[in-house]
Amino acid sequence: MRARLIGAALLTALLAAIGYGLAERAHQPVAAPQPAAAPAASVPVSVIRHGTEFTLAGDVADPAAKRELLDAVIASSDDITVVDHLVVAPGAVTIDFSGAGPVFEAAAGIDDFTFAITGDTVTLGGTAAKTDEAAAVQAAAEDAWVRARIVNELASSQGGEKSTKND
Repeated sequence: MRARLIGAALLTALLAAIGYGLAERAHQPVAAPQPAAAPAASVPVSVIRHGTEFTLAGDVADPAAKRELLDAVIASSDDITVVDHLVVAPGAVTIDFSGAGPVFEAAAGIDDFTFAITGDTVTLGGTAAKTDEAAAVQAAAEDAWVRARIVNELASSQGGEKSTKND
């Protein structure tokens, strides 16, 4: 008999605790769902060459894209130093770097070569020793990225003019 009485008392206490917990939850306001965070704007990708040092910076979509760009730069010249500030940012939108090798090979003689990508625009810069060298870099970029807008800001030290094809 005593066991039943103790059991009934424990059951009553348990049910009261459950009821109290439910009552507390009922009085708490329901939090409004938080809006999804807007995707962060991607940082443009840039490659800047100063003599034998290349500095790569910006956001790339995945490790494979990062590797393709690094490989293209590394294979373009002998005895270079690469400073990698690329960040893998899922959701970043960049062009395909698989065809970038010929662009950096054509620009191998340009000590102040710059390459920047913003959206679907590729901007080439620097000072080429010859007009033909600047034209070769632009042609390689146009072949590598057929659908991109190529802005050629390469100047020639021969005449100082800039090519503006595909501007």
